[in-house]
Amino acid sequence: MHTRDKILETARQMFNELGIDNTSAKMIAAELGISDGNLRYYFRTKEDLVYALYMQLVDGFNRQFTPYTTEEAISLGQTYHTLHSVYERLYTHRYLMADFMAIMRKYPKIEQHYQQLIQSRKQLFRRLIEIMQKEGIFKDDIPHSQYENVIDQFYILSDAWIGHAEVFFEDKDPAKKVKHYARLTFSLFVPYLSTRGMYEYINIFSND
Repeated sequence: MHTRDKILETARQMFNELGIDNTSAKMIAAELGISDGNLRYYFRTKEDLVYALYMQLVDGFNRQFTPYTTEEAISLGQTYHTLHSVYERLYTHRYLMADFMAIMRKYPKIEQHYQQLIQSRKQLFRRLIEIMQKEGIFKDDIPHSQYENVIDQFYILSDAWIGHAEVFFEDKDPAKKVKHYARLTFSLFVPYLSTRGMYEYINIFSND
């Protein structure tokens, strides 16, 4: 692993454990056994380091969402498994979502990028709904405004679940946390599913 990648991985682990505000660049350098100057050769400021980690997370999401940018049909099961994988990835960067508001205020570059990112993700979500309606999985007699509401609800919950899980979810097993909140978020779709969609929804979890 190259030095830059080692710095990112160590920073991610320490941010998750201690929080961004409680972790300095010098602490990360000491953990790696390198000088502060060596670390700053790769990341001049702590903000540069945080932003690089954030973009690492975004790049992973972009790969996961590639199937949703094509014209191919997408199943409800595929959608759930993508959501679950996204939540797994989010949890590996939980420092970002656990202190969401503080980070957005402190790092305006991340806030600006994230606002733009969510708008593009919402466009993908709208495409997904249209595809699911054509496939007869989502109801087609629901007002457009209501589908816009569920999109907003989806992203509000996606942004907030990690903070809630860290405080209220008693089982410390990360896999169980991810599974619980992925299912909770996915359940937002239930009122909008057709009979066929509800059958597929039940089947997703029937062997679990």
